[in-house]
Amino acid sequence: MSLIGILTEHKNESYLKKQLERMNLDDVFFFSENTIENMHNIKFETLLLGKKLEKNQEFIRDMAQKANYFVINSDIKENLSILENLNLMLITYGYNRKATITASSIEENNMMICLQRSIKNVYQEEVEPQEIEIKITENINDEAVIELACLDFLYKKRRE
Repeated sequence: MSLIGILTEHKNESYLKKQLERMNLDDVFFFSENTIENMHNIKFETLLLGKKLEKNQEFIRDMAQKANYFVINSDIKENLSILENLNLMLITYGYNRKATITASSIEENNMMICLQRSIKNVYQEEVEPQEIEIKITENINDEAVIELACLDFLYKKRRE
C-alpha cells in the first residue's frame, strides 16, 4: 500500500483528488497544519509539501525523514529549512531553474511540465528528463498542475 500525504493550498485539493482518482491513486491523505500532529506517526511513501508552513515544521521534518520520497515546492524559501541535515529522496518543484520539476510553458488550457533530471519512481524505474503536457480543463492554479505532474512522474508505470 502506497500512502501519499499531501499538504497543499486548500483550493488545490478538489482538483488533485479528482486527478489522483483517475490515476488510481486511492491511498492519499490531505492534511492541514491543524491536523499534522494527528498524521506525524504515519509513514508515507511520498510526502508532498506545497504550501508555506506557519508552524509545525518539526512534525513535517519528522514525517519527511520517514518517507521514501519528499516532494517540496522549492519556491517557498521559508520551508527549505526543513531540509537541513536530512538524508532522503528529495524532489523539488517550482518555477526556479534549479527545481527537479518545473513548468516550461504555460498557456490558457495546458501546461508543459519539465522533469529536468532523472529520478527513480516508486517502481524503481529510471525516469529520464522529459516534458509532459497536462491539459487544464478547469480554473485551477498552476501549482496544483505541477504538483499533479510530480505525482505522475513518481507513480505512473513507465514500462508496460
